[in-house]
Amino acid sequence: MSPSAACRAREVAEAAARPLGVERLGFCPLSALSRLLSCRGRKLLPPEGSVILLLLPYYAGEFPGRNLARYALADDYHRIAGEILQSVASALQAAFPGESFLPFVDSSPIPEVEAGALAGLGFPGRNGQLITPWYGSLAFLAEIVTTLPLPQTGPREGSCGSCRRCLDRCPTGALTAAGLDKSRCRSYITQKKGELTPEEARQIRLGGLAWGCDICTDACPRNARPAVTTIPRLGQDLVPVLTPDNLPALIGRKSYGWRGEGVLRRNLAILAGD
Repeated sequence: MSPSAACRAREVAEAAARPLGVERLGFCPLSALSRLLSCRGRKLLPPEGSVILLLLPYYAGEFPGRNLARYALADDYHRIAGEILQSVASALQAAFPGESFLPFVDSSPIPEVEAGALAGLGFPGRNGQLITPWYGSLAFLAEIVTTLPLPQTGPREGSCGSCRRCLDRCPTGALTAAGLDKSRCRSYITQKKGELTPEEARQIRLGGLAWGCDICTDACPRNARPAVTTIPRLGQDLVPVLTPDNLPALIGRKSYGWRGEGVLRRNLAILAGD
């Protein structure tokens, strides 16, 4: 792709994303990635194509007494991000009618943190999250896979250095220098179906959240002074406290709704001491 065409692609993407509150995006050639996450992904993705990555910051302020992870306070980010991606993809499709643009939110065969780092949006943190210069790790990554061969816009300098606060603060030892043991992660436990072990129930009770766990995120010094979200819909309709009474009205709107009422009611009962 010529430099002028690449510049045009960036201009079109930024012009479509900016009015929706997206201030940061980058490009990564698929060939730069160390792997794709599934065989199906390898078949779906164009070998000479690229991924366009958008950062969607979600921090919306402090809410004492909240019993939900920060990312789950607003309405379902999958829908919000999906609409943003579709707007950007449509603008790019109009500008490059011979190419394909396929949006992904949380279901991508792309290794998102690696791609985000290669696109210059941050660096991989010890907590497994992308640490960005603008939002710390309090941002969703969403992407558009395209047949358009775009130039890489990163990587960006940065690392955790000697900091290991997230590892030291993980209450269950799920997060170590070797990676994440998902089965021990409080966030995973709050999403687990069926009957929990006494230890798993104890971890939910100690964590105080009916959904998710923010401990490793809050421990990160890059999140000490977080910027408030620039995405209007991620700062609206916030519900920081889930209860048995408001659950039916929220189940269809929030990102935790996919798991169903049973798991959430179980978690709320554990927090209530039932």
